[in-house]
Formats: sequence, C-alpha cells, structure tokens
Amino acid sequence: MKSWTIFAHSLSMVLRNLQQAVQIGLVPSLIAFGVLAGLFSSLGLSYSLFEDQKGMQELVTTNPSGFVLVVLLSLLVIWTTMIWIVVSWHRFVLLEEYPSGWIPPFRLDRILSYIGHGLLLGLVMFAVMFVVGVVAAMLGAFSQVLMPVVMVAGVIAMMVIMYRLVAVLPAAAIGKPLKLSEAWAATADANGTIAGLVVIMVLFQVAVQLVSGLVALVPVVGIIVVFAASMLLSLVGVSVLTTFYGHYIEDRPV
Repeated sequence: MKSWTIFAHSLSMVLRNLQQAVQIGLVPSLIAFGVLAGLFSSLGLSYSLFEDQKGMQELVTTNPSGFVLVVLLSLLVIWTTMIWIVVSWHRFVLLEEYPSGWIPPFRLDRILSYIGHGLLLGLVMFAVMFVVGVVAAMLGAFSQVLMPVVMVAGVIAMMVIMYRLVAVLPAAAIGKPLKLSEAWAATADANGTIAGLVVIMVLFQVAVQLVSGLVALVPVVGIIVVFAASMLLSLVGVSVLTTFYGHYIEDRPV
C-alpha cells in the first residue's frame, strides 16, 4: 500500500536524521521563543497565556491597536520561523544540504518563494471550499442530511487536491520552479494514495498528541516532550511533502 510506504518513509526520514532535525529546528525555535517573550514583556505581559489572560483582556480593552500589533507580530515571527525550518529541511533531504552548525542558513529568497507558493495554494483551497460551501448550502435547503455529507466530501476533496498540488512547495524551497499544472499532472494516479495517507496522518497525529498530552503535566519533562512531539509532527508532515516531490516529480523510489 503506497500510502503506508510514503508515511513510513517520511517518518523514517526524520528518525534516521534526528541530529540534523535538531540542528535545523532547535535554535530557530528558541530564537522565535525569545523574540515572542521579549515582545510580550514589552507590553507588560508574560509569555504564559494561562497566567496573563486578565492582562490580555485589559490590553484588548485599553489598547486595541497594541493588541492587534502583538498578534500580527507574533504571527509573523511564528510563520517566518516555521518556514525557515521547513525550507532548511526540504533542502537537507532533497539537495543533501547538511547543516554545518546550529543555525541553518536563512535563505530569504527561498522563504519568500515558499510563502508565495503557499498563498497561491491557499487561494486554490479557498476556491474549492467556497464551491463546496455553496453546494452544501443549496442542498441543505432541501435536506439537512445532505449538508454534512457534502461538507465531509468537500474536505476530503480539498485534501486530495492539496496533496496533488503540494509538490510546488518543496520545489520552491530548492529553487526549482514547478507550475501547479505540472504538479497536478505528475500526481494524476495518486488520488487513492492521498486519501489513505490523510487517514494515516490523522491517526498518527492523534496518537502522538494523546501520548504527549498524558506527559504534559509532568514538570520540565512535560514541556520537553510536548516540544519534541510538536517538532516530530511538523517534520513528519514536511517530510511527506518532500517525499511527494521526490517520488512524483523526481521519480525517486520510496
């Protein structure tokens, strides 16, 4: 079953290269944490949302523009860091660009290209969901039973379409432009594989989050486990995209 083969290959890719995964992901994550902590501190808030719910509510009430600014800056820091790590991982796997230290190169051109292709992919997904929503609403006027059925079918269709096109992201990371039409054509026979892969990925995520959630309340160890689980899920997800590009675009075996 190719779905399982792609997942197993992607998971193995991370587990075989744990040192490189740590080198690529640890320091950028710590830098982001430090920047966010400094940002919150400048507004008189601690980094813990649990401790500062009251402070956050006061900020929203007394300084709404400040609240909007902190949200936008936080999102910018988080997304930039995530894409920095993702681009570095794609390049490590596909180009064998091994990390030479603890701070991976910040390739602004590849990061911006990745963001641009991600936004394009997001627009396609939005268009699909818009169509699904309209159809579901129209059918819902005749039968309330049909609406959730159409919505579920629409989500499945969206996931299949996304994976059919997702090879454009690793291509952007390594600087080999790929059109959406080319990615679509290359994955013409992958619909069943994608559907099975989505199920496997959901079950894997639930299992990892369940285990990490059980350990989360243990002092110190819980924080480490939750962070490690988050990194594992992220890198496996990115590795699936990398595997899709390598297999369907470059004809690599899995």
